[in-house]
Amino acid sequence: MIVQFIRRSFFAVSLMLFVWLLPSAVAQQQAESPKATRVTLGSSSGTPGTSVVVPIYFTPLEGVEVGSLKLTVDFVSKNLKYSKMDPGIAAEMGKVDLNTEKKEGKNEQDLETTTLTITASFLTPEPPDKGIPSGLLGYLTLKINDDAIAASINLKAAVEAAELKTNKPIENLQATSATVDVLAAGTEPLVTCFIFSH
Repeated sequence: MIVQFIRRSFFAVSLMLFVWLLPSAVAQQQAESPKATRVTLGSSSGTPGTSVVVPIYFTPLEGVEVGSLKLTVDFVSKNLKYSKMDPGIAAEMGKVDLNTEKKEGKNEQDLETTTLTITASFLTPEPPDKGIPSGLLGYLTLKINDDAIAASINLKAAVEAAELKTNKPIENLQATSATVDVLAAGTEPLVTCFIFSH
């Protein structure tokens, strides 16, 4: 009983610290690149046989209205498989359509790879007054294989975007990659926070 209470208390304190420190980390990132429209993937972790969720955050540069964007996510997929893409609150509130295409292949080391191409755009005939809103654009669900060994899998991100109405390419773009840590069986994974919205 005492051991369970200590473990639960430690988990609760860790979660509170994570939520408390996250805005500071985001503010630091914003200070490092104040003149760029950013797409940021959130890192995650899990054990073999479980699914992990990777959030995708969108932060347009102040004064820039983005009408469409294309995000590509590349990763070695021997032990990690794409399951689905779900819209986040920013996409739902902004009535942004998300479409995901999957392409499988192999890299130079002959390892299985997956490339996800995620497009975000408006389906209305006339462009809206405001571009894609800032916040949680969507989140990927990925499945870790049952026989996966402990490893850190890099999710390499690249992004293209166009201005609302003019459809001109946006030059000041930044894509932040992420990692999925495959933990040993029995290890408690880190909790991904979905409260964050900026």
